[in-house]
Amino acid sequence: MNKDEIISNGRINTKQEYYLLYEHGFFGNKALTWNSINDIVDSGWKEKICIRGKKGISRGKTIFNLSLEQARDYISSLKKEGILEKDLTFNQSMPDESLLIQGEVMRSLENYFLTYTRVKEPMNRALAKEELYATGITALHLLKQNLFPSSYDDLQALFDIFPD
Repeated sequence: MNKDEIISNGRINTKQEYYLLYEHGFFGNKALTWNSINDIVDSGWKEKICIRGKKGISRGKTIFNLSLEQARDYISSLKKEGILEKDLTFNQSMPDESLLIQGEVMRSLENYFLTYTRVKEPMNRALAKEELYATGITALHLLKQNLFPSSYDDLQALFDIFPD
């Protein structure tokens, strides 16, 4: 499936479909991303990176704030487990110290549901330390208060495109 088919379908069914849209910048601003260590080297990036699975890899295998050499070592250890580099994605490490809130949001026909944290660490770790909830107007207020206006508009557009 290509990105236009996913969008017209109004549904993201797999992690691969999500990453296809993400890599095309569909969800608004994003971290720099690469599909391999060689792509990172070719780009000239020298700062810290994160490694995530594209398919069939648990969130627990996601690792943050690695140097290029540490990333190579981690990829070698994953390979011993049968996880190949082609099944991974790489992105720049984000400045956790700049976070306001992070989490997951859903909108139903009647309500907003927000799971979030204010802990300034990568999201999985942060939510393990503090998991807060808000619904309805409280969730909407938190989003408006903590997102740039353009990001808030992007979020609303996503809800319109993917109503389910």
